[in-house]
Amino acid sequence: MNIFLLYALNLCVLLSGLWAFRLNSSGTKFSLSLIQVMACLPLLAAQYFYMADNLQPQMMPLILFSENIFALIWAVTAYRLYDRSAADISLSRRLSFLGIVIGIAIAGIAVHSFFNRSVSDGKGSLFFQKYDIYFYCGIFLLLSMLVMVWRLEHFWRGLSPVNRWEYKFLVVGSFLVCGALTWAISYRITYFRFDSDHFLLLSALLMFSWFLIIYAVVRHRLLNRKLFVSRKVVYAVIAPLAFALYLIFLGLIIFLMHFFGLPLPVVLYWLLFVIGIAAIVSMALSGKVRHSVKFFISTHFYINKYEYRDEWLAFSQLLKGALTETEIVGALHQVLAESLYTNIIFIWLGDDKQGYHLAFAEKIATDKKPAYHLSQSDTLIRYLKKHHRYYTEEKGYAIEDKMLFSELNLVLAVPLTIGEQLLGLIALGPEFTGGRYGDDDFDLLSAIGTQASSALLAARMAEELSRTRQQEAWNIMSAFILHDIKNAASMLSLIRQNAPIHLHDPEFQKDMLDTIDDSLKRMAKVQDRLSALKGEVSPVLREVCLCRTLTDGCRNLVKRLRGLQMNIRYDKSIRVKTDPDLLLRIIENLFINSLEAGAAEMSVKIKHLPDDGLSAIELIDNGSGLPPELLPDAIFEPFMTTKPKGSGIGLWQVKQIVSSLGGKITAKNEEIGGARFVITLPTDISTV
Repeated sequence: MNIFLLYALNLCVLLSGLWAFRLNSSGTKFSLSLIQVMACLPLLAAQYFYMADNLQPQMMPLILFSENIFALIWAVTAYRLYDRSAADISLSRRLSFLGIVIGIAIAGIAVHSFFNRSVSDGKGSLFFQKYDIYFYCGIFLLLSMLVMVWRLEHFWRGLSPVNRWEYKFLVVGSFLVCGALTWAISYRITYFRFDSDHFLLLSALLMFSWFLIIYAVVRHRLLNRKLFVSRKVVYAVIAPLAFALYLIFLGLIIFLMHFFGLPLPVVLYWLLFVIGIAAIVSMALSGKVRHSVKFFISTHFYINKYEYRDEWLAFSQLLKGALTETEIVGALHQVLAESLYTNIIFIWLGDDKQGYHLAFAEKIATDKKPAYHLSQSDTLIRYLKKHHRYYTEEKGYAIEDKMLFSELNLVLAVPLTIGEQLLGLIALGPEFTGGRYGDDDFDLLSAIGTQASSALLAARMAEELSRTRQQEAWNIMSAFILHDIKNAASMLSLIRQNAPIHLHDPEFQKDMLDTIDDSLKRMAKVQDRLSALKGEVSPVLREVCLCRTLTDGCRNLVKRLRGLQMNIRYDKSIRVKTDPDLLLRIIENLFINSLEAGAAEMSVKIKHLPDDGLSAIELIDNGSGLPPELLPDAIFEPFMTTKPKGSGIGLWQVKQIVSSLGGKITAKNEEIGGARFVITLPTDISTV
């Protein structure tokens, strides 16, 4: 061991106390003393540990120097500990000057003991003369311990119950230091000897005390300084730190076996080394272990459970490229999964008109998950419109129906709101750590939820603006088409005016036929588009039997559409209030679309959904299916078609008509082939 390096380290710790002259408040001076103690304790413990295995007389001057420095720092810390907020500044300065004087005296004693060694070597012990310098330095160290015990007792009595919780580990660690050194010094000045066993025990006790003090300082930020270590830095060093601690533990085992004369086989050494590496790597790659470590660090070493700024910035970064609701939901789930300590995450989106559909469900396949549709009258939706959250563990919060929570193992639901508008909700399962959700979780969900709601509203407004612009462009295009028809009509009008005069002219007859043919072709191309382009659909609602209307209409369509077979199924007769003509127009468009896609058979199924207040019409064909790149929404946009002669208007017109009836249409491909269209209509239903 390099003795001069240890002298230098001890001297640096001693000289750091001069910084107290630049500090004004007693709190910061106490923090300085506490830092000195935390630096001095492991240094002294390391020297004791070395002496336990190498009891050498030439090391005793260093031990004497280190103990005197610690005694001085310990006494100053004891003074600054009690009632430090009301300490006299002038008295504190005088104490600092006294510390300098004592420090100079300690340095002089160190020089004297270094050149005048009066310690003799014995079997397992070192002896010094009666009333030697070691005796008086032991008295000084003992007095320092007694002063600290006295001040600690006054300090503890003056603490409130809340502050006692913060300082308990600091007080316990300090009492342990005082007890260990008081016992060792008492034995030393009684028998005038140093024992190697005592050094080993002192080293262990001081290190244990140091860990208690460090934990109290870090856990409750007792240094009274705004010192912050980023969680990312802490998380990044956990695996290397764990491996380093394992190596230290392995080294300690080797040292103890060597100390007691026990051999350590090389095979066992390398086996333990490899096992340690494998264990650390496995824990580092385990998501659950990483989350558990993050949870422990966040709840034990930080005031807040989450670093809100980092979570907010991470979510903002993810939202930069999110333009649609699906992308926003994906970003929201990613930040929730990385931040929260649960793997059960559900997200609903919607509005008061259409209700709320399940937009994301963790660990549930999309094609197998139930609809879990929440209507605007659902008890949970009504509750979240008036409250910031629903948490099953909180008293005073209750909803009538908890079936959804028990079925999906949910415990917490938080709304996604903008003003008074509910855009959706986030539902979470219990924490896998076994803990409860608290204010930190609620604050994080509120911050992220507000940001997500703003992004969702912006996406919806952008989508609505896009549809408005498309409609405007559509109307402009219709004006051009109408202009072409007007031109064709003008040409026909001119022919009609000139016909009485030039009707028998062969050249006029040829021009007349060409003009008529051109006009007919031009009008044939646009006649099917005009109604969809310009006119708004105005339904005429009346009460009809949905099943009978569709059955009769489908049979008539099949007679006109040669080559398409149809079968219709329904459970019961359902009477609804709708426009039967528009409804059959929808069915006609879908039948024609299937026939053009090569379908030979169409299946129609009518279902009643009383829980949601809806009726569903399901149409399935056996054709080639829909283009995957146009699913699920682009297929209903104008001009979207992959057919060589398709106009891209039919399905867009279908969606417009369904919307005018207050319904919704979705499209997807069947796994066995063919396309599936589902039309849901709100109904004022009475079943027969």
